Amino acid sequence: MFRSKKEKPVVKSLCSIADPNAPFNYVEAYKMLCTNIEFLRATQKCKNIMITSTLANEGKTNISVNLALTLSGYNKSVCLVECDLRRPTVHRFIASNKNSYGLTNVLKGQVELSSVLHKVSGTKMSILLAGSIPPNPSELLSSNNMKNLVAELEEQFDYVLYDTPPVFLVTDAAALGKYMDGAIFVIKHNFTERGMVVQAKKNLEIAGVKIFGAIYSNYSAKSTGAYSKYSRYNYYDYYSSYSSNPDHTSSGNHSKKSKNDSEDDIVEI
Repeated sequence: MFRSKKEKPVVKSLCSIADPNAPFNYVEAYKMLCTNIEFLRATQKCKNIMITSTLANEGKTNISVNLALTLSGYNKSVCLVECDLRRPTVHRFIASNKNSYGLTNVLKGQVELSSVLHKVSGTKMSILLAGSIPPNPSELLSSNNMKNLVAELEEQFDYVLYDTPPVFLVTDAAALGKYMDGAIFVIKHNFTERGMVVQAKKNLEIAGVKIFGAIYSNYSAKSTGAYSKYSRYNYYDYYSSYSSNPDHTSSGNHSKKSKNDSEDDIVEI
């Protein structure tokens, strides 16, 4: 199901907490995340979940794939929908071409949903790839066709995860947000400038998107002296129309904090 050796994957390996060979700390991190999601669902609607970040390179897609795999390991039917229509990468996790039919083709009425859902063997997980890259991602994601698709997937699966572009760079995530139950915000430890995170959070809130909480990616408790080991998430490169310079979002260390920022701006999951 996963890519051949000739096509280099985004991450070295993918495993769910159901895998007996998964590292202990990796398992515990995803157990905690899944438990919190289940608690949320007990008190509020938490089925259509958008996963986004402030900038590129924060581990959002890796977390989306692994969270979907983990939830499916708990006997939950899960669909991962690739909504990053500018820089799709989920196809790298499965044996599929970048330009395979997917979300955009369903929205344009070119194919039926059932014909483009990729089932991950041995799991209850399915993947809907981005499909053909369109010139108008935000318009497609905010369309009535997208609204209808969200409702259709909600009927078929226990959870539907939507991997979206960084919210600080483009408006795609905010456009889709009106159809979501809420969002999980991925923040790369010691990378993203706090002021940018706060502004990205405000952008989601202005669009009416409920934020369930945040995940700190690429965090090493060993370096802070808290615990002996923690898993580190990999990341992918993202080029958007935000800037003609492909290195715009990945240069330098974005770890500065504003003295006016409070400690309650982001809630941890």
